[in-house]
Amino acid sequence: MGRDPHEAERVKRLLPARVGFALSPTLARAVIAEHGAPDVLLLEDRAWAVAEGPALEEIRSLSALRKLSLILARRRGEHGPCGHPVVERPYDIEEIISAMRTVLLRRKLQ
Repeated sequence: MGRDPHEAERVKRLLPARVGFALSPTLARAVIAEHGAPDVLLLEDRAWAVAEGPALEEIRSLSALRKLSLILARRRGEHGPCGHPVVERPYDIEEIISAMRTVLLRRKLQ
């Protein structure tokens, strides 16, 4: 979950879902391979190194298949194309929980 694992722990306590966090798409992919996909993955939306491309694509594919719900975190004011819910950093815990509820509800409805 970006660079703040303490924030992820707070989210885990507040929402009854398996929440994943990692410092990069490659690390997220490794955790998913070892422990299975979480219900929700919060990942920084930034220009990742080219080496992160395959892992990022795999995470997006899992999201498209509804195997996990992906939420992207951006700096406040940053814009870009997106097919996933986005929370802006610095963010309030309520923003994250609201986004998580949205993606979990979408997943159940489809």
